[in-house]
Amino acid sequence: VAVAVVVAAVLVAVIAMAAGGVFGKRSGGSGATSTVVSVRPPHASPGDKGVFSADNVNDSAPVLTVIDDFQCPICHTYETVFGPVFESLAKKGEIRLEYRTRYFLDINLKNDSSVRAARAAAIADTFGKYQEYHDTVFSNQPGQEGVGYTDDQLRNSFPQAAGITGDDLAKFQSSYDKGEMNAFVDAVDKNASADGYNSTPTFLSNDKQIKFTNSAPTEDYVMQIVKAA
Repeated sequence: VAVAVVVAAVLVAVIAMAAGGVFGKRSGGSGATSTVVSVRPPHASPGDKGVFSADNVNDSAPVLTVIDDFQCPICHTYETVFGPVFESLAKKGEIRLEYRTRYFLDINLKNDSSVRAARAAAIADTFGKYQEYHDTVFSNQPGQEGVGYTDDQLRNSFPQAAGITGDDLAKFQSSYDKGEMNAFVDAVDKNASADGYNSTPTFLSNDKQIKFTNSAPTEDYVMQIVKAA
């Protein structure tokens, strides 16, 4: 019981600080130059701004956008606490869930894990598994920031955990090796930078910035924030 209380207190502190902009902000990032995109995920949002979850079932529902970075530890915290609620609401048709994945942490951490993970997630959408792949990456985020992800994880174990197997796995790996989603991922990152979204995690409701501070969110709580924007 004591341990549970301590964990809850830590979550409250982390979420409150992140909501206030204490965590998640990183220097660097891509410029706002144009990127020619030849291959897009099936659920790419208009203007190459991100990827919609295939869980969405209501095209007229308000759009809840998550701007994240696969190496961001606070994104992992929010994904653990809020992710299941967001996905449930998308499946019920209460929201449309969109992800705009950035990779500026690669600059600070001196690796390329964020961009490689973002490319792999975009490829997973080709097989209708963006949401599953996105969740798999975050659930396997290393405890030590900067350790990153290996190519074997991103092109082999993660897609299989997301449900991409057999011939589809071979196609996924071929696309990953060819870099077919590289230009799209670059466009998403540059568009987010141009729009001024240089902190992760950032949340939007129909392109208006919102904040979540409840450490034990319910669907009603999330919908109140979304509708109030």
